Amino acid sequence: MIGKGKRVLDIGCNEGLGTFLVGKECGHAHGMDFDAPAIEAAQKNFTEDFVSFEVGDFLEKSGGEKWDAIINFDVVEHILPENAPAFFEGMKNLLTPEGVVIVGTPSKISQDFASEVSKKGHINIYSHEQLEAQMRELFDCVFMFSANDEVVHTGYLPLAHYYITVGCKKK
Repeated sequence: MIGKGKRVLDIGCNEGLGTFLVGKECGHAHGMDFDAPAIEAAQKNFTEDFVSFEVGDFLEKSGGEKWDAIINFDVVEHILPENAPAFFEGMKNLLTPEGVVIVGTPSKISQDFASEVSKKGHINIYSHEQLEAQMRELFDCVFMFSANDEVVHTGYLPLAHYYITVGCKKK
């Protein structure tokens, strides 16, 4: 979906493994995270030309360089609900006209099985309807996938433990 020779922004990249894998396949990936020690580890472990890393807030880049794709996995559930619209709008604003956004997040149903520590950090859990509606506000095309036990599928969304949502053709 992203393709070769593309530039990808990975929001909430942590120690950069996902950024590395995406950059290797797509051309270049830039990882951002608030966690300075995680970014230091990423910079130490992944020195290839097709990756770069930065400590910071991607929303401060609004209006800056544009990206062919923006990805974030296990990030939106940590965003305060009142800040979520700005988070999604910020991603859209940093895309090229043909760009795509890919969001991965645990489902509401998964929280029935989550640890208490996990629940405390997950302050904004989406149902599939909520996540799809949030993405449809910004994109003409939204594709919902789900995952259970590392298998990505298009099966029955209400029973999924994880959602992967793709938005393209920004409004």
